[in-house]
Amino acid sequence: MNRFLLLLALVGGPVACVDATHDAAVNKLDGEAPGVPPGPLHRPGQPCVTCHGGEGPAGSEFSVAGTVYLYAFDPVAPAPAVTVLIQDINGVAVTIPTNEVGNFYISTNDWQPTFPLKTEIHFGKIKKQMQTNIGRTGSCGDCHKMAVSSISAGKIYVAQNPKQLEKAMQAP
Repeated sequence: MNRFLLLLALVGGPVACVDATHDAAVNKLDGEAPGVPPGPLHRPGQPCVTCHGGEGPAGSEFSVAGTVYLYAFDPVAPAPAVTVLIQDINGVAVTIPTNEVGNFYISTNDWQPTFPLKTEIHFGKIKKQMQTNIGRTGSCGDCHKMAVSSISAGKIYVAQNPKQLEKAMQAP
């Protein structure tokens, strides 16, 4: 009987480590854009921590990551050089700039925040604060999908349109 239990543990052990829900979330993601290799510029708008969380499959792990767009209704205009400020419940704050495709990320080696989090973005004279707290996930793309819906707050953006951005940048 003891040999049977040992054999069952050895054979069943690897199977017990599979997370079908996580695997399904990874498989549901859009693929890589043609000509964009995996790295800091890939997959803008996707839930980064799905792959860059503790369960992989990416090699680097992020505590918080997302994408900021320049305009609300332009699905491809990234917002480079936006400053993202994130503060955890303990008052520890981190700022990170967006890159040329609007992506930002904070490695778990650099910061492991205590949820809930507060966040805001700064771009020139524009400052936008998120109205709710981030309660459980560091992947902005989990809630901020491209379109507003019953399950999405819509994408993170600096201005509604170019005219609003220009007006805000000229304001005293």
